[in-house]
Amino acid sequence: MTDPLELPKSAAELRCRLSAADLQLDFPVEELGFVDTSELQPLDGLFAHPRALEALDLGAGIAHRNYHIYAAGLEGTGRLNLLREALQQRVDGKRVPSDWVYVNNFAEADRPLAIEFPAGHGVEFRDAIQELVHKLVEAIPRAFREEDFSREKERLRTEYRKRGEAIGKDLEAFARDHGMTSRQMPDGNIVYLPRRPDGEPMTPEEIDALPAERMEEIESHRDELMQKASETVEQQRQMMLDINSDIRSIAREFAERLVKPWIDELAERFPAEKVRNWLDGLRQHIISHLDRFRSELIAGESGIPLSPLDPELQERFLDYQVNVLVDNSECSHPPVVIENAPNYRNLFGTIERVVDKHGRVMTNFTRIKSGSLLKANGGFLVFDLLEALREPFVWKELKRTLKSGEIQIEVYDPFSMFSVTAMQPEPIPVEVRLVAAGPPLIYHLLCLYDEDFSRVFRVKADFDSETLGGKDACVLYGQFVRRLCEKENTLPFTSDAVVELVRSGARLAEHRGKVSTEFTWVADIIREADFHARRAGVDAVTAEHVRTAEERRVFRSNRVAEKIRELIVDGTLLFNLRDRSVGQINGLAVADLGDYAFGRPTRITASVGIGAAGIVNIERESHLSGQTFDKGVLILEGYLRNRYAQNHPLALSASLAMEQSYGGIDGDSASAAELLALLSALAEIPLRQDIAITGSIDQWGAIQAIGGVNEKVEGFFDACRETGLTGTQGVCLPKSNVRNLVLRPDVLQAIADEQFHLWAISDIDDAIELLTGVPAGDTETSDTFHYAVADRLAVMIDILKEQPLQTMPLIWTPDMPTLPEDPRPPMPGEFSEQ
Repeated sequence: MTDPLELPKSAAELRCRLSAADLQLDFPVEELGFVDTSELQPLDGLFAHPRALEALDLGAGIAHRNYHIYAAGLEGTGRLNLLREALQQRVDGKRVPSDWVYVNNFAEADRPLAIEFPAGHGVEFRDAIQELVHKLVEAIPRAFREEDFSREKERLRTEYRKRGEAIGKDLEAFARDHGMTSRQMPDGNIVYLPRRPDGEPMTPEEIDALPAERMEEIESHRDELMQKASETVEQQRQMMLDINSDIRSIAREFAERLVKPWIDELAERFPAEKVRNWLDGLRQHIISHLDRFRSELIAGESGIPLSPLDPELQERFLDYQVNVLVDNSECSHPPVVIENAPNYRNLFGTIERVVDKHGRVMTNFTRIKSGSLLKANGGFLVFDLLEALREPFVWKELKRTLKSGEIQIEVYDPFSMFSVTAMQPEPIPVEVRLVAAGPPLIYHLLCLYDEDFSRVFRVKADFDSETLGGKDACVLYGQFVRRLCEKENTLPFTSDAVVELVRSGARLAEHRGKVSTEFTWVADIIREADFHARRAGVDAVTAEHVRTAEERRVFRSNRVAEKIRELIVDGTLLFNLRDRSVGQINGLAVADLGDYAFGRPTRITASVGIGAAGIVNIERESHLSGQTFDKGVLILEGYLRNRYAQNHPLALSASLAMEQSYGGIDGDSASAAELLALLSALAEIPLRQDIAITGSIDQWGAIQAIGGVNEKVEGFFDACRETGLTGTQGVCLPKSNVRNLVLRPDVLQAIADEQFHLWAISDIDDAIELLTGVPAGDTETSDTFHYAVADRLAVMIDILKEQPLQTMPLIWTPDMPTLPEDPRPPMPGEFSEQ
């Protein structure tokens, strides 16, 4: 046959070729209505997501407590801040929620009481109690030093002195009646001594000289005397108890007259019933613990009274402190709280522990700390659900809290080796609206496998990753630039710079009629373009600076791509980018490195022979292919059956390989190239090697869309440019992917100069004619490609009839026992077919 490269351009080549005009993505700058972004208003963060905004309106507007919101698909590090801004607009003008405090429970110290106050009153109550304690610290000792209290104490002392004297006289008279005299020792014990006639006690010598009869008489009264002594000591002890009790009663009476007016004043200022009850308990506790207010205990070593903020004084009056957990005094609307680290402690709060001076681990109600759920009470809490699911016990406790409608703050330390006395603060009711951001997949999985999830998160705010392009997209991006300028003081962008930015957004969206709404990525380009503009010393960012930012970003990440092109140029990777070959074709693959994806040619070869082994997928046999890749190869069977097995069976042995591919590969975008290589080997008609092809195929030969088309086209262009452009090279791609083409300026220029070409096809026959120069035809028309294939297959069948082989299926499938089971799943690949 004649070399197809020397033939005139075929009808398919002319019909399917794309011109440079077909690939341009231009916006008339003069129609945008602004010279630079300083003339625009800043972008409302979620303006580009109308569906999600409607969901936020619904979730914020319904009062039912289980209408929580799941924000699906919103990407980027600033997504939580965008949600906060959108929610703040929806809470303006609404009532500010209450404050919450914990106070000591005077009846059960391990069960602190939670008290609700109107917004801002929690701090006022805390300060009022602190002021009360400060006044009592000064007033109570002073009151006990005043004349009235001293006079009353002196009256009691006189009264009880007389009672003591009467008890002493009675004891002395009893002793005298028995010829004895009594003496009370310093330790309180009473002793009896014999009495002389003058009434004085005898000396030891005199006692020793007493006659035996006198000693026997004294001994006979021993029990009576001891009994009387015991009664006297008991009377004295009781008298001391009475006097102490009376003094305390007087002290309480004086303190009551001092404390009650101040407590009553606070009760009028904070009239809630629970507050009044606690104040009444506070009053009783103060009256019962007046010793805490003794002047020598509330003064320092120098004798100077301690400051109310002194730690020692704070510790002494710990029971009277107020722990403010939620303070909305500075809020003008319900809170919108972002929790960037949604672990157990941050969400639900905790009870901190301290080690006292004796080395004991202690806690008290002032150590109760609120979490973001409580801080957002009455408003919105925004957090990343995926991060929360990674934290132990968070999801279970979150559901329990939402179901019960109240939060129970607990000590949480699952790894602690020490036990602490449990404190059970009173639960606090919560009315918070959750806004959980996460991937759509997590939303669907939780709906399927967690029956509680859909009952709690009833509103889905679905954020799209793209929006319509055109003039509106230019204004949208321009407003986003203005927003970033105000926030980060970047330079303004000229209108042509905005157009270039929109072109980058269209490339990210992989659609000529749309742009990406992943504004985190867009913001990075804006910052880097601003850097290059400032380095150039200009006052505004232009299109050239945006292109420079994109080029340098690629340069920082394309070392691997350059190495692969070097291997192609020096012949380590064998590629023919100029001639033609039978059973060989250049496919295209995409390598995704995470931060950078690039395309590269992949040499696909086919080998056929007489036999009945069917088509062997070498990638699968070597465990290098994924399921989608294997499916693409299996689809070839359907095409061969539909095209060539309508009148007779098929019998061949063939193999397909991705040459010099040593990593895993997946995707079905090589199926069209594999089919062409297989048919070329059957028909013995060479394929052009200067044209690479990408596209998925169905069983009827239709070419289907694939992913990564820009990277694939540019990857083949780079390989051809490194080896030398011939003017005939190009890429054959699915017609349905034309809308996805947003190519680099150098590729577009090469197409405009006819140094590189693109062809859009919709059927495998177009590719056959383009790559072979032979009409595709059909199996009945001679001098056509399909006729040549059918003729070769017929020859194979005739040979098999003469030399029969064991019948085997055309294509091996995993359920057939003739080949071993694959011992492991496909490896994740360095390269992936999309």
